[in-house]
Amino acid sequence: MNKFRTLLFAALTAIMAVGCTDDGDTQLSYYDVLPLSQGFDRKPDYNPIPDNTLLEIPGWYNIAQTGTALWKVQVYQGNGYAELTTFQSGDAVNVSWLVSPEFIPEDDHSTLVFRVAQSYVTNINNKLEVFISEDFDGTNVATATWIPLNPALPGTTAVYFEFMDSGDISLSEYIGTPLHLAFKVTGSGTNTNLDGSYQIDNVNVK
Repeated sequence: MNKFRTLLFAALTAIMAVGCTDDGDTQLSYYDVLPLSQGFDRKPDYNPIPDNTLLEIPGWYNIAQTGTALWKVQVYQGNGYAELTTFQSGDAVNVSWLVSPEFIPEDDHSTLVFRVAQSYVTNINNKLEVFISEDFDGTNVATATWIPLNPALPGTTAVYFEFMDSGDISLSEYIGTPLHLAFKVTGSGTNTNLDGSYQIDNVNVK
């Protein structure tokens, strides 16, 4: 008897809910997928990335064009971020790239933003540059055409490891065009004036 009453009550509740809902009341859950979004915190299997790990995220290209320095994932107070340091690389010249997977800016998602910091950068020739490319082939950064962007970046007097906003970088003229985003660091592992580090986090095209 109790089971029958329970079933009857559930059925009546469902009927009432349907009767009180019209098309204007119906709401569907909506998940907005960004063309590009990377926080450097987790692997695809949802396990946290260990500190000081070679950056190996599917779709991202970690390339040492000159020298041997590669981007790593660092973790501070539970937050993961990408870092390129030339310190102790042993190379006279380091040119290192971190290139994103291909993405396509959309009408409502065409603004690039990211967080950026520096540490121990004391010379303007120890630099971070940001580019996009329409023809990167996934292999050779030297043969691609790289279009420079103009984000806000930390200067030589910036507080070490203090992240700042890049500002909004419009990619509206590239809507519908497949692109790759690249972060390029130039430095040295033997010249102490050029052995600083750069940190990148929360890369989004929103």
